[in-house]
Amino acid sequence: MKREYYNQHSDVLNEDMSMIVYGEGGYPVIAFQAQDAKSNNFEDFGMIDALAPFIDEGRIQVFSVDNLDEQSWSDQGGDKGARAWRQEEYFKFVTDELVPRVHAWNNSDLRPLTVGCSMGATHAAIAAFRRPDLFQGCIALSGVYRTSFFFGDWMDENLYNNDIPAFLTNMPTDHPYVNLYNQRQLVMCVGQGAWEEGIDDLHYIDDQLNRLGVSHWCDFWGTDVNHDWPWWRKQMPYFMAEVLSDIDAQQEWEQPTMTAEAPKAEEKVEEKAPAKKPAAKRTTTRKATTATKTATTEKAAATKAAAAKAEEAPKAEAKIEEAVAEAATTAKKPAAKRTTTRKAAATKTTAAKKTAAAKAEEAPKAEAKAEEAVAEAATTATTAKKPAAKRTTTRKAAATKTTAAKTTTAKKTTTRRTTKKASDAE
Repeated sequence: MKREYYNQHSDVLNEDMSMIVYGEGGYPVIAFQAQDAKSNNFEDFGMIDALAPFIDEGRIQVFSVDNLDEQSWSDQGGDKGARAWRQEEYFKFVTDELVPRVHAWNNSDLRPLTVGCSMGATHAAIAAFRRPDLFQGCIALSGVYRTSFFFGDWMDENLYNNDIPAFLTNMPTDHPYVNLYNQRQLVMCVGQGAWEEGIDDLHYIDDQLNRLGVSHWCDFWGTDVNHDWPWWRKQMPYFMAEVLSDIDAQQEWEQPTMTAEAPKAEEKVEEKAPAKKPAAKRTTTRKATTATKTATTEKAAATKAAAAKAEEAPKAEAKIEEAVAEAATTAKKPAAKRTTTRKAAATKTTAAKKTAAAKAEEAPKAEAKAEEAVAEAATTATTAKKPAAKRTTTRKAAATKTTAAKTTTAKKTTTRRTTKKASDAE
């Protein structure tokens, strides 16, 4: 394995910063050290040996760099504002000075992948989440991500920008970084054994990324997995294989490959790329969170319900047609009565038939009134005959002008004729 030590003065930090480069080519990987450590930390604790198969095969080139934690995160007695500003300066060193050097050494414009354990995981995640335009993603093992672990309740703008749970909480779902996150490999892992302080942090970040709809991999290993190098040496190559597979798929998907014209091509890809590339979806599926599984189950149930409704649609339509037909039949019944009335009104024969038709509906009452009228006419026939009685007698009995003795016969005749006219009208 080729190993080269590199040291150069940083204008941003006004410090000499060292870097060790492992390998001769492959995908660029920036390795951040554990708390307060220098660039040889990764090698000293066996992590380079754990990644040797990837380095020797030319799949990755590792750039192991110093940190300045003793001047920022670890300096508990120092001024908090100065400490926060020093961390911000370190971040600017990484983005403004380190990344261009990595590009030059790797002879490419590929976005570096960041990796780290413990405090190195914190640096790796900060770089990937704050500048997804510069970094391809991260593999962050056993980090702590809330700045309160080092600064308590104190906060200023510089510290806020380095607090991943804080700025993810305030990130809207339409933020442009959400689309970039979905085109990156965001892998974060924590054990649940001794000395692991970042379990709650990672659960919170997992929830926020789910809220934003971001493809990611937050993995929680068992209670026997401690905050220590033996576990990180197992985890790093495991996740590296998965991430490189996803990156290879993405490079095939993103055409053309990043070259001298890469910045322009990158802009076009990021503008037109779908929310989730296939590789990221596969990773998310392998390590789906409870929230993701619940959402998938609910979606499947909704789809099944919709299909059931679709199958019942013809039956429902038939029932509706039957109901409409029944309603139409019911509605025609009153119309029949109106038609009968109109037909009766349209029968323009004689005045007698019109009168009979009008009285047909009131036949029982008309019959009773006729009987009363005849009786009254019979009673007053020999004395003073009333005009109304004459008209009624004329319509109801043709020859009632003889004697009072014939009154009974006239009454029966009138009744029969009235009934018969009502029948004719019907």
